[in-house]
Amino acid sequence: MLGAIGIDILIDGLVLGLAFVAGAKAGLLLTIALTLEVLFLGLTVTAELGETVRSRRKVIAITAALALLLPVGALVATPVAAFPPIVIAGFLSFGLMALLYLVTEELLVEAHERPDSPLISAMFFVGFLGLLLIEEIIG
Repeated sequence: MLGAIGIDILIDGLVLGLAFVAGAKAGLLLTIALTLEVLFLGLTVTAELGETVRSRRKVIAITAALALLLPVGALVATPVAAFPPIVIAGFLSFGLMALLYLVTEELLVEAHERPDSPLISAMFFVGFLGLLLIEEIIG
């Protein structure tokens, strides 16, 4: 589980770095979205590790190490800034498609293991609307 989460966070960081290379607005929007994702991912990892690992220091160290992969991924994207804009767009598209694949293949499948409720459906659309509003506010 930790390996998959580490790869996910590293790719998230890479996509974040590429988004800032593509433009400040895209980078800021993705920062907001990934902040929420990584927050809940960190809470989930900490809760899971708390059940299997006895030492709190070890749980904190593992979670911190996973969190450090996000800026490492962003730094990996730095050399891509030297490429032509079309290549940068290709890298960004690949990274975003990997994120969409993860969401559709893994997260949505797990989310539908439990019965849907109107509140859960509404929260999905509230989150989506929230990001659209933030995009409009940023300009």
